[in-house]
Amino acid sequence: MSTEPAPRSIRTAAVADAVHTVTLNRPERRNALSASLLEHLFQVLQTLRHASSCRVVVLEGTGPGFCSGLDLADLADLADPERAAGSARSLAAVLQEIRQSPLVFLASVHGDAWAGGAALMAACDIVLAADSARIAFPAARRGLLPSLILDVVRQRLSAGALNDLFLTGQPVDAHTAQRIGLVERVVTEQTLAEQTLRTAQAVTAGAPETIRQTKRLLRDTTARTPTDASDCDPVRQHLDSRNSQEAQEGIRAFLEKRPPWWSS
Repeated sequence: MSTEPAPRSIRTAAVADAVHTVTLNRPERRNALSASLLEHLFQVLQTLRHASSCRVVVLEGTGPGFCSGLDLADLADLADPERAAGSARSLAAVLQEIRQSPLVFLASVHGDAWAGGAALMAACDIVLAADSARIAFPAARRGLLPSLILDVVRQRLSAGALNDLFLTGQPVDAHTAQRIGLVERVVTEQTLAEQTLRTAQAVTAGAPETIRQTKRLLRDTTARTPTDASDCDPVRQHLDSRNSQEAQEGIRAFLEKRPPWWSS
């Protein structure tokens, strides 16, 4: 395992009510995902999942870019195959945590988001990118299969876009990424932090439990096959939601022309 001090590789901060940032902090390695960084990142995300003060996580990177992907030094250490295996397992666990967590994840992307770094971005619920951002999946150029990251990226892209990105390995700019579905919003680098926080606060304006259930519903719908769809009863789900305390408060607030008073 890497001897890099894990607490240095990840920074966290509460930046607004119920909004926390998680910052990849290896700028000297372009925030490459070392085994120790991934282990610490997973621990941080698990802690935030159970923190009553957190509803939205903003994932960002320090230095010139968002994240350059897995640290190839871990994969290249043939004398310690467990190091590469641990790195792979940790990346898979982090991606699953982002997808399965009841928290809403926003990616705030500047500079390069490569390979595993682009997968971290794609796993998030909403992606904001600076107009200078570039995104690529160059696994084939490293002789690697993209099996760890393909599932989260596939949920955002058409088959043709997947083929183009993974078979050519060529980077796309932020506007192209937005056009094909990898990115929701493109802003200037100067306004990226402000726009990301504004989006996070828009999420926290929603009813807490309803937002959690909406994320679960969106995730399950995206992953559902046509066969699975027959097992879903959207009318029942809607009625269950409509009868909730949050729905009653939301409707009452609308009729009374006031902000809703959500319980945490």
